[in-house]
Amino acid sequence: MTTETDLDQEAAQRRATLVQILVDAGDLTDPAWRDAFEKVARHTCVPYFYDHTGRKITGDDPETREQWLSAVHENRPLVTHRTDGTATSSSSQPSMMATMLEALQVDDGMRVLEVGAGTGYNAALLAHRLGDENIVTIDVSAEITQPARERLAATGHNPLVVTGDGSFGWPGKAPYDRIIATCQLPAVPLALVRQLTEDGLILAPLGNALARIRRTGERTAEGAFLPGGAFFMPLRRGLSDGQPAMRPALPTGDGRPTHVPAAAIANNDFRFLLSIAVPHLTWQYDLDDNRKPTGARVWTPDGSIASLRADGTVAEAGPRALWTELEREYDTFLGAHEPGPDRYGVTISEDTQRVWLDAPDGQGWSLTP
Repeated sequence: MTTETDLDQEAAQRRATLVQILVDAGDLTDPAWRDAFEKVARHTCVPYFYDHTGRKITGDDPETREQWLSAVHENRPLVTHRTDGTATSSSSQPSMMATMLEALQVDDGMRVLEVGAGTGYNAALLAHRLGDENIVTIDVSAEITQPARERLAATGHNPLVVTGDGSFGWPGKAPYDRIIATCQLPAVPLALVRQLTEDGLILAPLGNALARIRRTGERTAEGAFLPGGAFFMPLRRGLSDGQPAMRPALPTGDGRPTHVPAAAIANNDFRFLLSIAVPHLTWQYDLDDNRKPTGARVWTPDGSIASLRADGTVAEAGPRALWTELEREYDTFLGAHEPGPDRYGVTISEDTQRVWLDAPDGQGWSLTP
């Protein structure tokens, strides 16, 4: 029988191995954050997760214990909460967590608001680095925040854990030097900008990449996107949020030629542009033996759908010519020499939010909440 002491010792060894992997990959370079990852136990915050079939993998079940212990010490995201069969919360990939925490550019004594408490693991890392009294974490459901609060306490940390709509922030402990969102935002809530210190910044996934945004006024801010992709579950403002749009009926009839190849939909740089210019897309893929796409279905909540077929033709149905929109953005992408996220920036005012390419007065796209 495995005791808690045995488990903690084994977990510490595996945690050290994971930390070294992050260091060797260049994802974890700051000694202070390395210390946090070495000391804070992920397995305490993630006592179970769900595999791709929806099966619960837990350390309490002898049949799944080894699978659980191995997974929580691997560099992979884990689904930790499901709502009506749909994944609505997760423990992020540790390398992404390290990237975000280092990009947050904190100094000792800074106050941080986290939007998206999840398992509490990220809040525990923040609390280890900055102190419990300087951390507030918020999530929409008590089914998430109550376990997070208990798991944080089990790691020896007791930051403020709030149940509420993260888009409103938490004025009670504002202003914050830093705000970090661990969920995808459709746009930056102005309430978060107002709750920053005069030189505070927000780090958040906008579309499929991370944006680091600095306050420039009470209701204005500007920033740039970081290199690489960032794929997060969307912000939930209510308990019913987070459910994916049901796929409409597939288009029937003959398809038409398209100059957007199946390979383009696997290009993360192009997918980032789509996540900004044509938001709220849901995708399904057909993959070959090498896991490269040969076809796809893509749809939006308004019932528009497009089907890219294996013969390279596409058919559309619904109120919008959805694939035509994707073709237009593909032309933009090629014309700009296939830009990655780090060529984009974002400007926020009280009335508008605009993502731009290369310069604030360059080509741009409006964000809508």
